[in-house]
Parts: sequence; structure tokens; C-alpha cells
Amino acid sequence: MYRVLITGQSGQIGQSITDRIQHQGWDVLFTDIDTLDIANAKQVEAVFKTFKPDVVINAAGYTDVDRAEHDAVAAESVNAYGPYLLAIQCHSIGALLIHFSTEYIFNGRSHCRYVETDTPSPLNVYGRTKLQGEQYIKAYLSHYIIIRTSWVFSEYAQNFVTTMLYLNRSKAPICIVNDQFGCPTYAGDLANLVVDIAKDNQAETGRYQLGDYNFCSDGGDRDRDRDRDSGVSWFDFACAIFEELDKYQPGEQGRNLTAVTSEEYASIATRPKNGILNCHKISPIFRPSDWRRKLRHVIEITMA
Repeated sequence: MYRVLITGQSGQIGQSITDRIQHQGWDVLFTDIDTLDIANAKQVEAVFKTFKPDVVINAAGYTDVDRAEHDAVAAESVNAYGPYLLAIQCHSIGALLIHFSTEYIFNGRSHCRYVETDTPSPLNVYGRTKLQGEQYIKAYLSHYIIIRTSWVFSEYAQNFVTTMLYLNRSKAPICIVNDQFGCPTYAGDLANLVVDIAKDNQAETGRYQLGDYNFCSDGGDRDRDRDRDSGVSWFDFACAIFEELDKYQPGEQGRNLTAVTSEEYASIATRPKNGILNCHKISPIFRPSDWRRKLRHVIEITMA
């Protein structure tokens, strides 16, 4: 029986994977911090010894970017030391490790989309610890695939979409940064991708090379009419959310929305201005969805 270990089940990527992997006919072990703390060496070793996975999908992560600035030890524990422990155990039994990383490993000063081989230079603790996790995996394991993604949203957990819907109900002013650009990515697309990678690994068809991949959602036809390197800003993303919401609650959705600069917003952590990823490497194998269509899907579920 093909065995798949999934960490971080309760997060939005983890829950999306759960929805899509249960009918594959595999022996799947779903874990979260209550059942497997990936930063606990004894727990990780015990799970690998008893379950002996063929594939490990690491969806666990410390993702609170601002909080990480004051809680660097916890962020490093989950984002760096945890992947190190998983890499060590995967190496010992020959398992494939599929790991999620982020555009925050880059400083955002480039005027082009980031490719997999660009030099990382993180601006904050979150980005630094995610880069450390990548480096540990590459140092101790050769059988891995790292998926760098950005601006993940879904119908699950807390994310930018659910936050905007909550803030809109409060009628309070909503200030959103308009000079940071990226690519919103639907967690369900990431889940479908890792299931496809696991299938490829089982069948040994070799469609996916080992190493790094960038993966973020496509903007669809509307994005093809504009500069592909421009992406969308957080403000653009918020406007799209309220545009979809207006179909269910006609009125002045997002009327309290105001565009501000990064300096005016003054968040705790410094964020990259350009977080746009070039996905040309993976696109011939697996193409992402139009994020606006997936946003429509998420709003529809939320408003049902």
C-alpha cells in the first residue's frame, strides 16, 4: 500500500489536501500539531518508524508574518527545524518530501518575476525561517520537491479573503496596501498539485523533476491584457473580493476601502514590494487556475 504522511492538516492547504486525497486508494496519515509536532524529534522519529511513508507532504508552517518578528524562536522551530527533522527521516527511509515555501524568501526589489534560481534575500523573520527550512532540506535530502507559492486563500481557516469579509461587516475603515504586488493562489490548486506529484512518484513516470518549483494562480484573460510582470496589489485583491461579494449583497461593498502605501500602513514586518513568481518551469506539467474564478467559488461557498 502506498503510504502518504500529511502534516499541518488543520491549515487551509492541509484541509484542501484532505478533501482531494482521500479517494486515491492510498494509506494516508493526517496529522496536526496535536498528533505530530514536526519540531519534536522524538515524535517525528516515532511516526516515521511506525508508518514508514513513501511520500511526506509538509503543510505545517508558522505563517503569522508580523508575529514572527517578536516570536522568532517559534517561527524557526516550525519553519526551519521541523523541515530539518522531516528531511532527516525521509532520507533514512527513502521517502519523497514535498514542502511548501514562499515568495517571502526574496526581497522584492526585482522588477521581474522571480524564477527558481534567483538569489534569496528575505526581509523579515518569516522569510528567513522559511529559507532556512529550504536550506536544511537541500543539505540533508536529495529526494524532495519544494513548492514556492504566494498569497494563499481558500474557503478554510483565516486568510485575506475571510479577513476582508469580516472587516467589511464592521463598517470600520479598511486600509489596504497598494504598492505590494503578488499572485493570489487558491489552496485547492496547491492541493491538486501535490496529489498529482504523489501520483507521479508512485507511478515513477518522472514528469516532475526533483528540486524547486514556483507555483501561483493565473490571472486569466483579464491579466493577459496587462503587463504580466505587474501582478495585482493587495488593494486590487480586496477590490476583487468586494466585487464578488456585491453579487450576493448588492450595495456598497467595500465602501470603506482605502489604498495606502507600505509606509503608511506601517506593519511590524517589512514585506517585499514584488512577490510575483515566474511559473514557467511547472506550467507545462501542471497549470494553475484563474484566481478570480476561484475567488468567485470561495465567496459562493462562504455566502451559502
